[in-house]
Amino acid sequence: MGGLDDLLAESNERWSRAMKKADGVEDVGLGQAVTTYFSRYFPAGILALLMLGTAGGILLFGTAPAVWTNYVSVGFLLATVGAFVGGLTYNAKKVAPAVRLNTVDVLFPLTDDERKNINAQIAGKAPLDREHLPVARAGAVQRRKGLATQLIVLPAYLFMIAAQMLGWGGRGDPFLWLWELIIVVAIAAAVLLIRDFKQTARFLAATCES
Repeated sequence: MGGLDDLLAESNERWSRAMKKADGVEDVGLGQAVTTYFSRYFPAGILALLMLGTAGGILLFGTAPAVWTNYVSVGFLLATVGAFVGGLTYNAKKVAPAVRLNTVDVLFPLTDDERKNINAQIAGKAPLDREHLPVARAGAVQRRKGLATQLIVLPAYLFMIAAQMLGWGGRGDPFLWLWELIIVVAIAAAVLLIRDFKQTARFLAATCES
């Protein structure tokens, strides 16, 4: 029995540490911060950068129909830089303050299997462990924060891929299909990120009074 008692003591110690890290962890507006970015700042900024970059491309390459992909790709490259810089700035000023975290990793004290179970609970694929619910909620907030950051910077990667694809297309490169495949995969990844972001919101809403 000594071995079992030791295992139980270790488990209790891990969860006790995780509960302490989870204390005070809270989402205080991540959804609103992400919505505001994509409904207000992102469209206006990216449209201006695309137009400015495309105009610069016209000045650089001329207006011949054969090179239209070149100057449009310049617009996407400028949009890439703007999306990176603007996204990271917004993330630091608006997204990061929209969550209260006491530590970098709330689930660090737990084993891999325990962390997987927490993630399965958040996804609705495992029964809710009400005894350790604060840890699961803190894990959801932590995950939601990471997803929010990824969503904010993801457009920069999409613009970069689009710029490369246009450049290859303008040269008639036979491997253009590879970039087309990459952008399809990137869009699929964006859809999954949005799904997971909404999933964490549903979990937090469903457990807020549990």
